[in-house]
Amino acid sequence: MSKLARATAGAFIPGRRTPVTTVRRDLEGKTVVFTGGTDGMGLVAVRLLAEMNATLCVLGRNPEKTERVVDAANRLAGEARAFGVACDLASLASVRACAATLLESCSRIDLLVNCAGMTPWERKLSADGFEMSWAVNHLGHFLLTVLLLDRLKRSAPARVVNLSSAMERLGHIHFDDLQLERNWSRTRSYAQAKLAMNMTTIALARRLEGTGVTVNALNPGFIRTALLRDFRGPMRVWGRVVMQRIASPPEVGAERIIRVALSPEYEGVTGRYIYEDEVGLPNAEALDDDIVERVWSLSREAVGT
Repeated sequence: MSKLARATAGAFIPGRRTPVTTVRRDLEGKTVVFTGGTDGMGLVAVRLLAEMNATLCVLGRNPEKTERVVDAANRLAGEARAFGVACDLASLASVRACAATLLESCSRIDLLVNCAGMTPWERKLSADGFEMSWAVNHLGHFLLTVLLLDRLKRSAPARVVNLSSAMERLGHIHFDDLQLERNWSRTRSYAQAKLAMNMTTIALARRLEGTGVTVNALNPGFIRTALLRDFRGPMRVWGRVVMQRIASPPEVGAERIIRVALSPEYEGVTGRYIYEDEVGLPNAEALDDDIVERVWSLSREAVGT
């Protein structure tokens, strides 16, 4: 069994556990921007937010799929509170266009949830020439967040929730081969990207001190998602079996997202790695200030901010 298979099957991820807290609030007048809200736990979370009367901006790469989610959210809310915005996280130009639309459409942004993710079957490059997992799981969300920061500050108190993964424990920032041209693997690429997300979460939290905006990374646990959709052959079959038999249902992940996003428990908490239902310790590299700041700087350089 591969390292990725062992980790995903549970070597680093606890089994099913139900969140101890269910959080519901009236979000009338609050605006939520959500990536990854068209599938799995993200879709469930979007529905929950719609039921709480939030104004929802659902970002998606597939227009038809996004529109179906928006229509369903509006039916749940009983009025047109949700709308979709095209956003391909593998394209920095698309992310910039999306952010421009959001800033034009949303006078406030109270919550940003960066939930989208992918695990490519083979090494490929984004539209901007970055290794795909690095582009989608890290750089795209990083750029989106940076571009929306001023609006988040103006809307404070506001929160940013970055969806991480237990796989970050396997991560290492390969400064000498950041795009993994010499030694790519699904595990290495995904773990590096999620570790970088954790690091920039910590770095951003420092820069946001005193603004009323908090940012945290959440590992929701091993949740049934479409993350393994690009797997092929026997690995695709294996992925389906694991997801159905071992992974927790999407509702568990959605409740954990809602909890970190809305619970008074996390008011003022920032720069933390939340492991399922409690604050935990990330990969040791994310505790090294020099490495964290280096990743922050190279990420800003990569996206041109």
